[in-house]
Amino acid sequence: MSARPRPDLLCPLCGGANACTPARTGRFDDFCWCQAATFSAELLARVPEPLRGVACVCAACAAADIQTRAALG
Repeated sequence: MSARPRPDLLCPLCGGANACTPARTGRFDDFCWCQAATFSAELLARVPEPLRGVACVCAACAAADIQTRAALG
């Protein structure tokens, strides 16, 4: 992890707003919705390689992944 959050407010999967608090504030110690979220390995694998571990997936993509995985059983 870098010393400062990447100032990118767009989801690397859909291009929509990711609501990333650290990206907006520049601080990792500010609470973000994603700290309480669960991201599957499959979802994170869809993030383009240069953005893995540095760009925040949005809540809509995370929720769609959960719904898809639940439907597949």
